[in-house]
Amino acid sequence: MNFGEAIRNAVVGVIVGVFMILPGASGATMTVLFGVYERLIRDVSKLTKYLREDLFFLVTLGVGGIVGVVACSKGMDFLIDDYAIPLMFFFAALILIQLPDIWKQSDDGEKLTNYNILAIVGGLAVMGVFLFIGLQDFKLEGNAGIIAMFLAGMIYAVCAISPGISGSTILLALGLYTALVEGIGNLDFGAILPLAAGAIIGVLAFAKLMDHFFRNNRKSTYCAIFGLTLGSVITVVIEAVYQMEPGMEYLVPCIVAVVAGLVLGYGMHLLTRYIREKNASEEGAEC
Repeated sequence: MNFGEAIRNAVVGVIVGVFMILPGASGATMTVLFGVYERLIRDVSKLTKYLREDLFFLVTLGVGGIVGVVACSKGMDFLIDDYAIPLMFFFAALILIQLPDIWKQSDDGEKLTNYNILAIVGGLAVMGVFLFIGLQDFKLEGNAGIIAMFLAGMIYAVCAISPGISGSTILLALGLYTALVEGIGNLDFGAILPLAAGAIIGVLAFAKLMDHFFRNNRKSTYCAIFGLTLGSVITVVIEAVYQMEPGMEYLVPCIVAVVAGLVLGYGMHLLTRYIREKNASEEGAEC
């Protein structure tokens, strides 16, 4: 690997890390768009075989990802302190505008089968369960906090290798997102270590499984992702309304947040389309 490729991988890693922290955005989708997803999932699912050959690739991508995650977590931690409710409406709008792109991933021109519909309903049901759990008044202290961060790490790991799924969205529904960005943003190793342990175990345990689903049940898998994403919009809005305090003025900040989320989401859509078309044209030129 030359120096230029190493810099490119590090920059891609930073972008992926930022997208992993933003609810409604998928870091794995960015790896697909930048053309490193298949190589990454191959290396992770067959680590003993490819570790020595692709060590520098994994390190540069990983270091960039860590930088992106920490930088974005610090920004989110600052915003959550003062703008928690508008921020949740911003996330809901950001998630909502991604739905057409996710649906296109599942659309193969054929009619939906019963299995596809069941996958969508299943995704919605999972988010309903997450909403119920997230609305419970859990105290993330002591062992409960360690277990919660370990779970957050596993969720992030699965989402990191699953294009279209936003791990931050699921953690937002579970009520774990704030704890995540505070732990990473403040470099709290009491939170970071169980998070990292969960992420490592999650990647090693689920990489082959997710690879199997995407290769053999692509449409149903993306239908499930669509259900999860649609359910995420509903759960985030309900969470925001649930947390509103009487007497506080939310209308104007929330409208501004929704507009900002839609604008950023549309910008992400345009970026996604541009990179996809560029990759397609480069593949056509090579042929």
